[in-house]
Amino acid sequence: MSMNSSGPTAATSPCRDCARGAHCLGAALVEGCANPPTVTRTVIDKGEHLFRSGDAGDSLYVVRSGAIKTYVDSAEGEEQIRSFALANDVAGLDAVCGGVHRTGAKAISRTWICRLPLNAVRTRMAESVRFRDRLLIALDREFSRLHRLLDRERYTADRRVASFLLSRIEADATHSAAIELPMSRTDLARHLDLATETVSRVFTRLQGREILRSRGTRCEILNTEALRTVA
Repeated sequence: MSMNSSGPTAATSPCRDCARGAHCLGAALVEGCANPPTVTRTVIDKGEHLFRSGDAGDSLYVVRSGAIKTYVDSAEGEEQIRSFALANDVAGLDAVCGGVHRTGAKAISRTWICRLPLNAVRTRMAESVRFRDRLLIALDREFSRLHRLLDRERYTADRRVASFLLSRIEADATHSAAIELPMSRTDLARHLDLATETVSRVFTRLQGREILRSRGTRCEILNTEALRTVA
């Protein structure tokens, strides 16, 4: 794992003055603690790994900004992208129970991460109802994502793209209709098990129906209810 620690640690937790605190798992971890767990801020560059498949899992990671993709390698050596972790998402949940990562996690842009020690996470689950509820929400989103993966073969291309966009809106605590999609069309296509050209055509159709407006990495949902009918 290639990460450089930066910023304050245990004595002055970076969570206390963070603008994302109200909606962040890290803030719930240290809330009310006289001696807060050591939460460290780290940065990884594009293409660097946060962890690899088979690594021991000793932390959860909250994305402050940037983006992570989790993946496994196919028999042909190609990346099969399982998920994307964007701002305020939690990475590393696959190691909570078994203690080992079942996927690799790689930055797709320069990414700032907050590292939450897993032993502190387990301790706080028993101590804090607020923290336990926040963690369960993150786990519920992970289970919902896995459920969508299992059902994906029955979905049309339009439905796969629409479902993904809705999941990004729901993952944002503010439920903003403007979402960032920093992943390449190729990575998004691999995640949705579609051809890159198919994903581009779906975005074009949704724009033509005035359901969304896409420009660069920014996607603005113009009609959420119409998007739900597609999904």
